[in-house]
Amino acid sequence: MIRLAVSMGDPAGVGPEIIAAALAGGVPPGSRVLVFGSRPLLARAGLVPRPGSIEILPAGEDDAAACVPGRFSPAAARATVACLQAACDAVASAQADALVTGPINKQALATCQQVGPGQTEWLARRFGAELPVMAFWSPSFSVVLATTHLPLARVAASLDARRLERIIIMAHRQLAGRLWPRAARLALAALNPHGEVAGQPGAEEQQLLRPVVERLRERGIDISGPIAADTVFALARRGDFQVVVALYHDQGLAPLKALHFSEAVHLTLGLGVVRTSPDHGPAYDLAGSGRADPTSMRGALELAVRLTGTGEPP
Repeated sequence: MIRLAVSMGDPAGVGPEIIAAALAGGVPPGSRVLVFGSRPLLARAGLVPRPGSIEILPAGEDDAAACVPGRFSPAAARATVACLQAACDAVASAQADALVTGPINKQALATCQQVGPGQTEWLARRFGAELPVMAFWSPSFSVVLATTHLPLARVAASLDARRLERIIIMAHRQLAGRLWPRAARLALAALNPHGEVAGQPGAEEQQLLRPVVERLRERGIDISGPIAADTVFALARRGDFQVVVALYHDQGLAPLKALHFSEAVHLTLGLGVVRTSPDHGPAYDLAGSGRADPTSMRGALELAVRLTGTGEPP
């Protein structure tokens, strides 16, 4: 039996209702779900405990009680962090086997003076991970990010050949043979438009990205690139590649979410524990409306079970 620790996410967002909806038909086969959050709020969202399969464990209840749906507040921030901490503690103490995090507002971490800007960075500190990598699964392809929540103006200067190689090797090891066939093909996106500057190959493409690809191919990794970002995702969608390594957040997530907003699932590589989450934020405009789509949350639960069942954390 695989035990999933689920953090409720932002109590003022859609977290409670998408968790309830995702579990309405039961837990993923072979799992038991421990939800850390506000029992009254989760009950109002429709989550019903079921002996042996769904348990609600209190976290952040006093602050959650003061929250207004659709409105960020310091109370929502404190409840968010309390739920996240409680779920992580369960995994760290072996009370749970994998972590599924509900959607949060990154401002919650800053408000509570926590490591950020996002959950990826917070979790890396919590679990002592030196190189956490944001990755995403979708029915068409996976996306791996070479940088996390980094301002666009800093991306080019932050790219480092050795770090990029490590990320791609990790992605190949963790995704090929687990989420995709062992012979999965990878692609590295270019940084500059068309991989060029003023009609000539870009310096980053020539001096950094292409040599990285060549060294990885020498190691037996089936990777192509750098390929222009306006082309590589179309190629991946038609099946030419199963994993696309994007160089910055929106380069990878804009096309992924345009194609698979509801189905895509976020997972963190290099954390030392299995962690998944839905691929969206708290969606304040939908909070309490009953219209939030639980598909990505259900996918996060199922993917956590699938990854845990392979016996090796990403």
